[in-house]
Amino acid sequence: MKNILFTLLGFFSFMALSQSQSGYEIDFDIKNYDNDTLIIGYYYGNRNLVQDTLFATKKGKFSLKGEEALKSGVYLALLRPDNKFAQFMVNDQDQKFKVQADADNFGLVKFKGSKDNDLFYGYLDYLSSQRPKANSIREKKKLLLEEGKDISEIVKQLDQMDLDVLDYQNKLIKENPNTVTSLLVKGNITQPTPSFTGTEEEIKQQEFDYYKAHYFDYVELDNPTSLRTPFLHTRIDNYVRKLTPQIPDSVIVAIDYILDRVKASEDTYRFYLGNYTNETGNSKVVGEDAIFVHLVDNYYSKGLAPWASEENVKKLEDSANRLRPVLIGKTVPDITLYKEDGSPYKLSDVPTDYTVIMFWAPDCGHCKKAMPDAIAFNEKFKDQNVTFLAVCTKQGDKYQGCWDAIKEKNMEGFLNLGDQYGKSRFKRKFNVRSTPKMFILDKNREILIKNIGAKQLESVMNLIIENAEKELDSKG
Repeated sequence: MKNILFTLLGFFSFMALSQSQSGYEIDFDIKNYDNDTLIIGYYYGNRNLVQDTLFATKKGKFSLKGEEALKSGVYLALLRPDNKFAQFMVNDQDQKFKVQADADNFGLVKFKGSKDNDLFYGYLDYLSSQRPKANSIREKKKLLLEEGKDISEIVKQLDQMDLDVLDYQNKLIKENPNTVTSLLVKGNITQPTPSFTGTEEEIKQQEFDYYKAHYFDYVELDNPTSLRTPFLHTRIDNYVRKLTPQIPDSVIVAIDYILDRVKASEDTYRFYLGNYTNETGNSKVVGEDAIFVHLVDNYYSKGLAPWASEENVKKLEDSANRLRPVLIGKTVPDITLYKEDGSPYKLSDVPTDYTVIMFWAPDCGHCKKAMPDAIAFNEKFKDQNVTFLAVCTKQGDKYQGCWDAIKEKNMEGFLNLGDQYGKSRFKRKFNVRSTPKMFILDKNREILIKNIGAKQLESVMNLIIENAEKELDSKG
């Protein structure tokens, strides 16, 4: 059993407060605070947003008032100008209370009329009381290990402390439903992992599978309040980005799972669909554009983002349509490009198993930096069943500059191509919006990888060839 006490103590090192039904009035009395401004904010996914800017009615006295109820969650009171802050909770039932604090020690916050915050600080006090005991036991364990002595009794003591904390948590949650405190505590419970059998590797895999399968057991993903806490985004993003293999198909499954679990909360669903759409739409990670296309096709285009305007959906669909033909695994069209003498060259004319295409421009600064690595790569792999096509993106009157630059940049070793009049429409078909842009194709013109830097070409190509050889060997 893992010791969870320190994790909990680290997470719950913040302040608290509550919420009401039809209006709110939260009064702040802050000693030793000379500034006349107090900023009130709140958590929203991975963001901290401003709820209100309060101005002092008297020195150190502020009031947060409104006729409509605040949304429940964890809020922040921020002091100016040093940005010290205290966190407080607001729940749906309790939105009229008082907060007392001292700017010189803003961590010591007291509340009047807030059951939720009293509950929360009682929980923090309990955890704090366990810290010295746990530290003492851990020190004993360290000494026994150094002396080579048995630590089984010490391990039992630590396990018992974990069970005691878990019992306290379960009791708090059971006796105090509908509080932000119980939501926070519940969402951060770590239940013991059962024992598994098998080899060491098999046991680790079983433990991981169990952990992932039960990762959200105590997290109320569809509770709107969860979006306004510090823990939800960390939990969700950890599931998507760390517990899930970073392969587009796997990430898509993980994001779909999250969106399905949060859909009962409109704000949460909207936040995470937008979050992952923006993240993958602007991602520099190779292959993540496939996730963006999936989200557009399966949510926005199907009317599952009703808040999005028709104009914005059209823009997203246009972006997806540009990306779709050049996703990893897609087969690129057999376009015809031209050599310096005007003779045509089709992609299907490439005689080797692998084709590297680099779209570049003579006046591109990044191309200039990438060219030495691209040249070195070509010299090393030109006799290893690899053809390097350098496609200049200049057209019209600027087309001749391509051939002049090839000589200046020592690019004669490449198979240099261009398209003065844009007959092939390669910019649209390969979504070339900036340079340099790299593609590696197999003999069937299927995209194996794209958008990598010239410095990564050698290692990536070695891996591609190595994997192909292993697959060939496995087939006998």
